Amino acid sequence: MYWYKRFRTTACVNAVIWLVWTVVIILPFQPFSYLQPIMVGGGAGTWFLLAYLLFVTVAVMGFAAISSFVFAMETHERRRLSARLMLSGIGLLYVGTVGGLILLGLAGAIGGYASVIAHSTVNATQNLLSPYVNLVTTASLVAVAGAGCVLYGMATAKKIEP
Repeated sequence: MYWYKRFRTTACVNAVIWLVWTVVIILPFQPFSYLQPIMVGGGAGTWFLLAYLLFVTVAVMGFAAISSFVFAMETHERRRLSARLMLSGIGLLYVGTVGGLILLGLAGAIGGYASVIAHSTVNATQNLLSPYVNLVTTASLVAVAGAGCVLYGMATAKKIEP
């Protein structure tokens, strides 16, 4: 199977996740009805909004863009990408991106609820958010490592002899 198909499939899976996330935001019953005021309230709710926007940008469009570059390399340029680099790259990139953004969104929803709906103090909200910082940072580093593997795999792709 070509690598571009795997990246395209991943982009499609992420698009479904993003659509579900969108539906969850607009559901009119609790606890989902709290999400819109949380996003508007700012503060930690900004984390939720940022995660939502980054998910469509990076997890959906980013994987689709990689798929198109890899498609050109595999079909038009007739290059073979390293299976080891691409497999580790797509795995790390997916886990880091999706995991990190879902954690960021969850932290934003929890912190936003605490500050906007429950009217918690700033210190109490920060205490809720602090465990997520290292997790999101680690997930971001995993995504960067995955992107590095993918880019290195693309840069070192070998021309297939006719």
